[in-house]
Amino acid sequence: MMKCWKKDTDKKIWPLSFEMTKILIFLCIVSSFFSCASVSLYTINVKYTPPESAVTKVDACKYSILTVAMFNDLRTVEDKALIGNVVFSDGSKIPILPKYLKPVDAVTFGIREYLSVAGYTVSSKSPAWDLQDNTINKEWGTVLVGGTIDRFEVTCYKEGIKKRYQTKVKLTVVFADVKKSRVFYTIKVETNPSLIHVRFSEEMLEEQINEALSDAIERVFGNKETMQEIREKIEKKIL
Repeated sequence: MMKCWKKDTDKKIWPLSFEMTKILIFLCIVSSFFSCASVSLYTINVKYTPPESAVTKVDACKYSILTVAMFNDLRTVEDKALIGNVVFSDGSKIPILPKYLKPVDAVTFGIREYLSVAGYTVSSKSPAWDLQDNTINKEWGTVLVGGTIDRFEVTCYKEGIKKRYQTKVKLTVVFADVKKSRVFYTIKVETNPSLIHVRFSEEMLEEQINEALSDAIERVFGNKETMQEIREKIEKKIL
């Protein structure tokens, strides 16, 4: 009995033949191919990521209340929820959509968060505003911040082993004097980060678009010369 048991055990631990190994590898490749081919949509979590360096603080009380209006999406795309595509070598595409926040929400909430961290008193409301002087509501605090989303997209080109990520975020940010119902400053900013990598994942798509969004916001509100000019105008014309 003991001899037979040992013999059976030896058979079980014999290594796979070369032909069997090739078959298993082939099956893994085929399984992986059909798994990827079944994907019809990618979704990513778009959000503002606070900067690693400390945000410059301001005297919040001195500048009263800032209201950040909902940004206007002026992108030339039919579906405003679409934020990019994964493009294959044959030209086929798989769309990329936001998992939670649409671009208008991600931009608006991101600016509100940055200003709050910087020490400004920011209104909890984000009203709709068409950037026209005559539509400014007197109840929108002291300074109104609004603008447009001109570009907001992340694209991954799958070129064999190489994966090429290209991202574009372009914003127009407008500042208005609420009391005088007048726009007094406008700034445009554009970011275009890119990356070449051997790996593809939704997480990497997230990293690229969030880096571009965060960089755009910080270029506007983290720019010392720009914010100094805005603060001077606030002091002279509003306070």
